[in-house]
Amino acid sequence: MKWSRHHLHVFRVEKHWIQRLQLSKNSPIPTHIPGRHCKKVFHNIRIMILNFCITLQITIVVICKTICLVPRSFLILFSYCYHFGKSSLKRFKEEPNASNSNVISDLEEYSGYVLQIEPDAKLSKRILRNVLSSITQLLHEFEKKEPRNLMKLLEKSTGFYGVIEFDNDGVPPLHPEEIQNCWSLVALTLTAIALALPNITNCNVKRLLSSMKEGLQFVRHIEERLNANEELVKAREAARHVWTDVEVYCKWLQIDLQKKARKGETSQKILEWLGDEAVNIVIQFKAMKNISLDHSRCEFIAASSMYRISQTILLHFHEQENWPTDEELFEWISTIIADLLCACFTNLPHVITMKCHDDAIEKREDNIKTAAQLLGRSKKILKMLKKRQLPNLHMESMGVH
Repeated sequence: MKWSRHHLHVFRVEKHWIQRLQLSKNSPIPTHIPGRHCKKVFHNIRIMILNFCITLQITIVVICKTICLVPRSFLILFSYCYHFGKSSLKRFKEEPNASNSNVISDLEEYSGYVLQIEPDAKLSKRILRNVLSSITQLLHEFEKKEPRNLMKLLEKSTGFYGVIEFDNDGVPPLHPEEIQNCWSLVALTLTAIALALPNITNCNVKRLLSSMKEGLQFVRHIEERLNANEELVKAREAARHVWTDVEVYCKWLQIDLQKKARKGETSQKILEWLGDEAVNIVIQFKAMKNISLDHSRCEFIAASSMYRISQTILLHFHEQENWPTDEELFEWISTIIADLLCACFTNLPHVITMKCHDDAIEKREDNIKTAAQLLGRSKKILKMLKKRQLPNLHMESMGVH
């Protein structure tokens, strides 16, 4: 066994040792926790516990690596013992191989006596009735849990034009690497911009956040089923990374969204400020040597989305005769969000069908229950969308297949 300089790197802890704990810190807060105050308390306690676990994990890894630094003579002795034992065991290889061949022949001999279910066997009427009754009960149960705040937001939508209005080709990219948007990232970025506007009542802010909370539960099911593209998966992760801070702390990437509004800045200045902050984050990302870090990449994707959307809004209203009032701009952004969500929800029937036809048997029961829950909660949404016709838009860039 040869000595290497790498043996001295005992205080270097590789990423994979704490990666899962780091991801847990950025995971969204469970939806069943009520109120912003409770969510803040839960989030802070979770961060404290995970920070302790990360510190403990790093300590354990360093201790284990230190223990491995025994004298070189012991390593050489251990190496000799290992090779001696390995050579001694070679004599017993032929005998296990012979026993393995006997096991295989026994399996082939008795496989014909195994009772197998016929592939074309039919379920009894009693079982079918029980299954149907269970699903019907789920449907009725979740029909009562309709997303009321989301429905009020969707009523603002008059079509699907918001799908093309949030992005303008006239906005130059900040990075040669093209960033693909997904439904949730665009909707959350627009929500963050709306929360940053001045002179918006707390009632409107809470209503928008409640609507987004309910809407994201549907959007995530759709994206998980349809957005298999690697870039779209990264965009989804960025959206999850952003949402916790937006919902609980009214922050976007650690930036207080209402900071400028409290200082009396205009909505136009706030949009320019958000664009500048996004540019700074992208510049910092470019300057990083190790750009494979998940946390930094999520921030880069979120910042790229914020830059394009904020600049698109500025371009849109610079072309108008008069700049809108703060309330008018808030309502305009809310309508764009409603259009986006409506367009996204046109995929619900397809996603529900896909969940009912999952090939994995162990997941089928849970997926059918989830499909029943989705159908029950989205009945009124689907009725609303049935009256509309989806325009001929290029939807691939939005992650819809």
